[in-house]
Amino acid sequence: MAKKAEVTSAPAPRLLDVKRAAAYLGTTTWQIRKLVWAREIAHVRLGQRLLFDINDLNRFVESQKILARA
Repeated sequence: MAKKAEVTSAPAPRLLDVKRAAAYLGTTTWQIRKLVWAREIAHVRLGQRLLFDINDLNRFVESQKILARA
């Protein structure tokens, strides 16, 4: 009797392309590109590809928060 292949899910990718980064942040790809051009968001360039580290996206969100008054 043959063994069944164990199904494992792939880990979540660390780097997201522009489209996935926009979806992650809930905005448009155009807005992501504007943030890159203004150097307001960290990114990685591989050739012509723009990639975004999820940790950097989370830090960007935290830096943009406006806290409520106590």
